[in-house]
Amino acid sequence: MLCVKLAEDGERLSENFAAKEFACRCCGKVLVHPELVRKLQALRSAAGAPVVITSGYRCAGHNRECGGAANSYHLFGMAADIWVGGMSTRQLAELAERAGFDGIGIYPEQAFVHVDVRGYRARWEG
Repeated sequence: MLCVKLAEDGERLSENFAAKEFACRCCGKVLVHPELVRKLQALRSAAGAPVVITSGYRCAGHNRECGGAANSYHLFGMAADIWVGGMSTRQLAELAERAGFDGIGIYPEQAFVHVDVRGYRARWEG
């Protein structure tokens, strides 16, 4: 089941995450899979520090604009690009692994980790 909201609603999705953190930068729409939020909250608890979402849901236009894959899990509210202050992308990816994310992409040059709940295991470095 997906949760579709407008970013302005201010609704909390978990202890540490609000709907607006997942909002598309283009249109403000929020589409987020509950499993993504559950795993991000587990990662946040393990990190003991804020998890910053740099990209959550993306509408098709914004996904094209930022060079996202045509079938990006961001389009379906099933992915987030994240970082944690004071933590390397490798350390963050290890925490994401322990939190049970299906897809984990490490982007050390851009200093973020992509996490998703695609339903099968995938690992890469970009």
